[in-house]
Amino acid sequence: MGSLAEQIKAVIEAREAAKVASEAKKESLDKWMSDNAPLILEETATLEAAGKEESLLREIALEVYAETGDKAPAPGVGIREMVRLVYDGKIAFDWAKAHKIALKLDAKAFEKIAKASPLDFVQTSTEAVATISPNLAVTEK
Repeated sequence: MGSLAEQIKAVIEAREAAKVASEAKKESLDKWMSDNAPLILEETATLEAAGKEESLLREIALEVYAETGDKAPAPGVGIREMVRLVYDGKIAFDWAKAHKIALKLDAKAFEKIAKASPLDFVQTSTEAVATISPNLAVTEK
């Protein structure tokens, strides 16, 4: 295992290489986007138009279904009946708590509360974690 100073230098060099590669990729992507701007705009416009046409087709298919009950009003066009549940979230949560099902601990919120108001069943421990500054400089110690 090398020294701390050697490893800092290795990290600086690796980060610099990654930065150069990222900048080259960005420049290439920017050039591609610029060179292909008309194509990109055309794709965006045609996708939007296709989405509008599909929405209109769905509306018309639902109208035909409402009038005729036909679930296959045209080749490639179908109607699927889906069951949707409608309920009050608070009532459902209260029911789930009472039946001890469908619950999940919000660990982030729980830990925030446990840090602010210690609970007798929660222990704390301290652990060392190494951090690395984004701006490393090799220094001798």
